[in-house]
Amino acid sequence: MASSNNNPTENPSMLHGHAAYVGGAAKEAIGTYISSDPSWKSAATETKDAAVAEMRAAKAQSEGQPGKNETVGKVEEKLGGAVGCEGMVGEGKERQ
Repeated sequence: MASSNNNPTENPSMLHGHAAYVGGAAKEAIGTYISSDPSWKSAATETKDAAVAEMRAAKAQSEGQPGKNETVGKVEEKLGGAVGCEGMVGEGKERQ
């Protein structure tokens, strides 16, 4: 079987990490407001923890790459503003 380049542990991505975190938050909301099954909340915690780890790995991987950091910073700032995430806006500005 061919290896995939989409493995977050091999190729961490800030964007994928944020998307995964949103998925974890959705699972948490389902577990809190819709389902009484505790597995929803535990799955949400696992998903969100993995997403945070991926975002940290992506940040560490991109440090020291000035051209890439500036470009990524601009994109992250714009996306953060669009979705209302102050953390993304701050990170984006910091990278520039």
